[in-house]
Amino acid sequence: MPYPHQFIKLTGPERILLNREVTRLASSGKIRACRRLQAIYLSDRGYTYKEICTSLAVSYRSVKGWVAIYRKQGINGLLKWV
Repeated sequence: MPYPHQFIKLTGPERILLNREVTRLASSGKIRACRRLQAIYLSDRGYTYKEICTSLAVSYRSVKGWVAIYRKQGINGLLKWV
């Protein structure tokens, strides 16, 4: 059973913003940035880090890092590399 602190819980407005950004990034071909946001979305949906890794074909370390950045800096922290 995953630890509760692993999950992100988004508010309604955060979820809307996240979905808009994923759509925008995907349409402009920024797949790596899109994956970062998808990881946050999947965490909100209750996926464990391991499940997110499998779904997005990324490392556990990446997912753990993205969640940590999101917790500290929000969506802007994940988009600063775009």
